[in-house]
Amino acid sequence: MKNRELKRWIGRFIVGLLLLSVLGACKPSLPLSTQTSPIPEKITTITTETTTVIQKSPTSTKEIPSIETPAILPTLSPTFPVMGIELYQVTTAGGVEMAQQAGAYWVRRNALLWSEVEPEPGVRQWEELVELEKEMVAASESGLQLVLVVRSTPDWAQAVKGSKCGPVAPDKLFDFASFMFDAVQRYSSPPYNVKYWELGNEPDISFFGFNPESEFGCWGDPDNPFYGGTYYAEMLKVVYPQVKAANNHVQVLVGGLLLDCDPNNPPETTPGSGQLKDCSPARFMEGILENGGGDYFDGVSFHAYDYYQGKIGQYSNTNWHSAWNTTGPVLIAKARYLFSLLARYQYMGKFLMNTELALLCGRDGSEAECQTADFENTKASYLAQASASAVVEQLQANIWYNLFGWRGSGLISVGQKPLPAYDAFSTSANFLLNVEYLGLIDQFPGVTGYEFRRGGVLSWILWSLDGMDHPIQLDQLPARIIDVTGKIIQPIQRISITLSPIYIIW
Repeated sequence: MKNRELKRWIGRFIVGLLLLSVLGACKPSLPLSTQTSPIPEKITTITTETTTVIQKSPTSTKEIPSIETPAILPTLSPTFPVMGIELYQVTTAGGVEMAQQAGAYWVRRNALLWSEVEPEPGVRQWEELVELEKEMVAASESGLQLVLVVRSTPDWAQAVKGSKCGPVAPDKLFDFASFMFDAVQRYSSPPYNVKYWELGNEPDISFFGFNPESEFGCWGDPDNPFYGGTYYAEMLKVVYPQVKAANNHVQVLVGGLLLDCDPNNPPETTPGSGQLKDCSPARFMEGILENGGGDYFDGVSFHAYDYYQGKIGQYSNTNWHSAWNTTGPVLIAKARYLFSLLARYQYMGKFLMNTELALLCGRDGSEAECQTADFENTKASYLAQASASAVVEQLQANIWYNLFGWRGSGLISVGQKPLPAYDAFSTSANFLLNVEYLGLIDQFPGVTGYEFRRGGVLSWILWSLDGMDHPIQLDQLPARIIDVTGKIIQPIQRISITLSPIYIIW
């Protein structure tokens, strides 16, 4: 570990010890009327009121019921810190030091192209990955856990000729498995230490109508009842055993699913039209499970974007019926859909990773509404809400896309100047580290939030749910109050809760 990283963590450790010693000496009773239940040592299943189990059958098309709220709320934090950032390059120029300093645990790279390494069958040109290898080493030396995306089918292995983003031909699946065996054997050990391998990026996109060189998918097949997910399962059945043979400790991820809209409750194409959107691409994951693919991956990667509505604090994703003043960040709806799906097929032990998260603005981020303080402050508030929600929903990772930004999503500006969202990321990373989720805070009208515990210290994150400012009275004086960007606020018992989240440490 680099010296500055060691010093940084020593500093954090000392501050943490001081804070725990002060709070432990005057540990308050639970504020207000909040009650908590004992925390079990381990949760192995997630059950829901409407969840049913079905037999794995290739002919079943039974719809999955919509899940509004879990019958049993998760009560344990993920195994690892959830905070992460996607980088274009894991280099100094690419911002690796800034990601590290912000408190990121995960870093994602959509970078390993099979077509570059093996342009001809059986010929491995690893020299094509020299620069990527340096990035792998840089991530490992920086203490960052790398999620590496593998994609791009060589010309000779394509099921859809001319489509590098498309599926691998059936008679070439063993060639892909052989490549993955070699890649995992080569890069899962020191000095690279790549433990998380994501097979494709948004494979639930159709291979029709997209750039064949695209960074997306594209394994989606509109002519298949499950949009090609059944064939993706065939790939997993061949590749997964070879990956585990190379290194049984690495984790195989279903490539980040776009999940464009809710397949159980499709939205209207336009409000009031009565015509529903085609949400069949989101059946891709169901197809994987229908075809027995559930035994051939460790976790599911998915993507969750919300869209700025032009006013401070307001965002939505109408394709999933999510909004700032109703259900919150769309990652909640998508995570619950996936967990319920896994539960119905009896795969409760799988983990979820949101590998692309952001608040998007405009078509390219250059629009006027994306250049305002209101948007930047909304992005910071959204990041805090989404990060806390990721812990509540028991995601193993929640990775922001990306450091420099896409459609206004950047955490830093040109010249690597931190934006409010960068400070919000750092604050969330510190606040959420090693916390246990205790429950929803809903006793204040118009206010929502979560209660966490780290050791013996209780903490809250609160924000206005309806856009109004809400003065609330606390039963006792908090130890600390922090705003969304990490600024310390003078502790008082009567505080005003706004759209911008605040952290209260008891």
